[in-house]
Amino acid sequence: MPESSVAYVLTAIKHEVGLLRAEEPGVRRGRSAEAVHRMRAAVRRLRSILRASRPLFRAAWVDRLREELDWLGASLGGVRDLDVLGAHFRSRLGPMPAAERAAARHLLRRLRDDRVRARGVLLTALRSARYARLRHRLTTALDHPPTRRDSISLVGITADTFGKLRKAVRKLPDEPDDEALHRVRIKVKRARYAAELVRPTAGRRGKRFIRAAKEVQDILGEHQDAVVAEAYVSRAADQSPAIRPVRERLVELQRDRRERAREAFEETWPRLARRGRKAWREAPGADSDG
Repeated sequence: MPESSVAYVLTAIKHEVGLLRAEEPGVRRGRSAEAVHRMRAAVRRLRSILRASRPLFRAAWVDRLREELDWLGASLGGVRDLDVLGAHFRSRLGPMPAAERAAARHLLRRLRDDRVRARGVLLTALRSARYARLRHRLTTALDHPPTRRDSISLVGITADTFGKLRKAVRKLPDEPDDEALHRVRIKVKRARYAAELVRPTAGRRGKRFIRAAKEVQDILGEHQDAVVAEAYVSRAADQSPAIRPVRERLVELQRDRRERAREAFEETWPRLARRGRKAWREAPGADSDG
């Protein structure tokens, strides 16, 4: 790698901070659901970059910055999750009997009300002194990072992250529960983002791994979206009898959706595992087991 690991990581951080700032005006105006999505993605990538590069910096500084990014990400996620739910339910609530149409309207109205409240929480966060301090910390991170050392093997860290993912998948039971698959999804995301950090030097095998990781992440994301959707519609129906006529239909759809995602994960995971072994097996920290 021609530049130091610190310089390499700071370039990646600068890119994501730029994306975060570019999307902030659109998030504040509230005219684009995609602005929320992109700003949240930038926050997630920043957290992952900091996690992967933690040995380069003072640990307390990294942990504090990641904690604040987690807070911001949760505020963004409250809106984004409801946007995803709303789009999904609207696409599934097509022609139906009159009683179900009325229930569907009640459900979508509740979603809109919940989103208004979540957006209020987000705007309060963006107007807060806490967010202003976070923005300042991110700027300071680029200008005066509290480094501990100048170089580590970022490829080695990527290999180690992939190794942890493989171990997590090997430990899955034959019928993993929703929480176990969600934990695997988080590890897939970490492995993908770590690989993207070294994309320019990863070669063709590294790029193939990134594509395969994104596919598996999307599949497990679909599974998690179904889990969240089922919980939401069940909770809403319990709290509002007017929604109950569509609960059975929507719960059944989410369970079918989860099952399809599980089958897709079983089909695609072996390809991701192979590509990861080929991409990172020569790197320090690579997991040679299995």
